[in-house]
Amino acid sequence: MGPGKKTHSRKFLLSFILLALGSVLTFMSFDLKQDKDQKKDPEVSYAKEIVPIIQKHCISCHSSDEDRPSELYMDSYDALMKGGRHGKCIIPGNSKESILYQKIQPNPPFGRWMPPPKKLKLSPEQVEIFRLWIDQGAKDN
Repeated sequence: MGPGKKTHSRKFLLSFILLALGSVLTFMSFDLKQDKDQKKDPEVSYAKEIVPIIQKHCISCHSSDEDRPSELYMDSYDALMKGGRHGKCIIPGNSKESILYQKIQPNPPFGRWMPPPKKLKLSPEQVEIFRLWIDQGAKDN
């Protein structure tokens, strides 16, 4: 076998290895994407997860029994979804634009961070539960 044939065989082998490696990497990338798509957040339950947070942190000020300037009452799903003086506080599927989500984080676009000073703040996990619930459609489930 002459020197030209060895070079040709090496190029062919190298091309074959690179093609095989590219195929493996493409397959692995597809597999990772499928795993990521399958790892969706579990559905947040309004009754089991949101209501207890509201009862612990919000209802003392946002009950229909209280006369509040915001006129936001949180003692029922319908009242919460109706919103208050500033309009709808929840935009199902869009936590970033939902006033409620904005207000439970530091530096809201208007007014104070909720709950107000001297009240127990929501934990980062509780804020995340609200975000997920809103982004999942803010269902009455």
